[in-house]
Amino acid sequence: MDASYSRIGWLLAAFLSAGTGVVALAEDVTLLRAREGAAALMSGRYDKAVASFDEALSAPEIADFIEASIYSDRGVAKWRMNQTKEAVDDFNKSIQLSPENSAVYNNRGNALMDLGHPDEAVKDFDRAVALSPNYGAAYNNRGNARVALGQHNLAFQDFRKAVELMPQSAVPFNGRGMAHAELKRYHAAVRDLSRAVSLNPKYVAAYRHRADAYLALGMYREAVADATQVLALEPDVPNPDLLLLRARAHAGDKKLNFALDDLNKAIEGKPDLVDAYIERAVVFVQARRFDDAIGDLTRAIELNPQNVRAYAMRASAKLQAEANDDALSDVSQALQLAATDPVALRVRGNIYEALQRPDEAIADYRSALAQDPFQSESREALQRLNQEVPAEEGRVLGEEVAGWVIKEPQPGRYIASNPKYPALRTELEMFGTGTPKILEWKLLKDALTGIGLLKYYAGDFGDGAATSLEYVAIVDTRANKVVSVEPHAWGEANAQWNWQAVSVVVTDPDGNANEVQLRKVRQKAPARDDFWGLERPDGAQESRRAARRGGEGGGGNSGIFNWLFR
Repeated sequence: MDASYSRIGWLLAAFLSAGTGVVALAEDVTLLRAREGAAALMSGRYDKAVASFDEALSAPEIADFIEASIYSDRGVAKWRMNQTKEAVDDFNKSIQLSPENSAVYNNRGNALMDLGHPDEAVKDFDRAVALSPNYGAAYNNRGNARVALGQHNLAFQDFRKAVELMPQSAVPFNGRGMAHAELKRYHAAVRDLSRAVSLNPKYVAAYRHRADAYLALGMYREAVADATQVLALEPDVPNPDLLLLRARAHAGDKKLNFALDDLNKAIEGKPDLVDAYIERAVVFVQARRFDDAIGDLTRAIELNPQNVRAYAMRASAKLQAEANDDALSDVSQALQLAATDPVALRVRGNIYEALQRPDEAIADYRSALAQDPFQSESREALQRLNQEVPAEEGRVLGEEVAGWVIKEPQPGRYIASNPKYPALRTELEMFGTGTPKILEWKLLKDALTGIGLLKYYAGDFGDGAATSLEYVAIVDTRANKVVSVEPHAWGEANAQWNWQAVSVVVTDPDGNANEVQLRKVRQKAPARDDFWGLERPDGAQESRRAARRGGEGGGGNSGIFNWLFR
């Protein structure tokens, strides 16, 4: 049975197996048919289950609690047969007969979700957890309903509770990872989604969500790998949207031929997929196939005449094809649809620059940066025109620590930077409503030279408990990138960091481990008794073994620096 639905027939099963009246009850036709229906439902023979439940319900007199259980089970069978409205009718009858059964509220909530009523579903899940406060599936399902309503912070709280109640189930980790991603905590999303696929290596939804998170982080090869895994797990399922995702990852990795192949397949499978035409046009532009790009963007506009990006990108393609006047017409249409769109403003700046209208170009580049401070093309254009470039990061928050400062370029988006590493921008993932604060900076040595650990205050879980969170951004100062963002402490509970030769296993306070690869593995490193010249805590050999297991490790108050080994 689907994890989102409760196990069927529990009232009836309890009744049938209780006391000395089992034999007598088994002779009752109603109960026999109900038991046959439950068995058929458990074995996936849903039409047989419905027929048996129908016959059981045709009896003139049935105890209310048995009748309620039969209606509930028949509702699940009908839901399995995609008879969702009929399933809701059965759940309604079950609740009328037995209004204190939390499982039926949970099941009706799921059916309401399928019918597109997440607001009503939330009410049912509320009732389910009120009746059964440790009902993990209901918390998980309420989280899904809140995601559908755009209530991502509330959804995160529900998934947290579901993880607490069902720590060995992949489902709530997938949900919590999805909520993290919606809140732009992509590293946290990857951590939870990795836990989900470790618990269930065939969990398609978790691979798909992790591919999205990897793509957002610019980890293109990882995104390709996860998308490919989904396609391998579902070889007979048409998946043009996933092909589009993989194509974007291929394009980000400069594998244009692979990207083009996926985009062709996506369009073949879904000829009205507007974004696939736009992405294929972007690839065509990179290959200098401007006519093909313009053709795809024209098709995208035919499918969606309100698509701002399609007009802006067609203008850019026409500009590169030296059709400047036509390009200006297209970008004007884009800005008529969305006057502050940063891409359209930047493209119009490019066109004005090509038309020898520098003042108008400069104004557009500045307007584009006002909307998107991270738009590198407009920043480079202003530098090319010998103009002062506005500060990228916005206002400074808090005090400098070891050269690091935090700025807020957009509301709720925080970037840590250090003039010693001018090309490195470290985005700080935050929880709750607080603002970040840098706590400590440390550079590693020897095999991990160039890897730095930036510890910062990351807010609280937003659950009213005011649990102070500390996280660590692991940065590669050589590659100018954030490798991962990992927990250090949740209130008084500390994460455990177990160091390997070229990686670290971080086990969060809930006991979930994540290995972060910091350098490529070249050869097996020899065992050593010291830790980059610093004495290891007692039990170092056992710590190494535990780390390989993703186990406990840590301990003691010495090591690379104290806060990693508490």
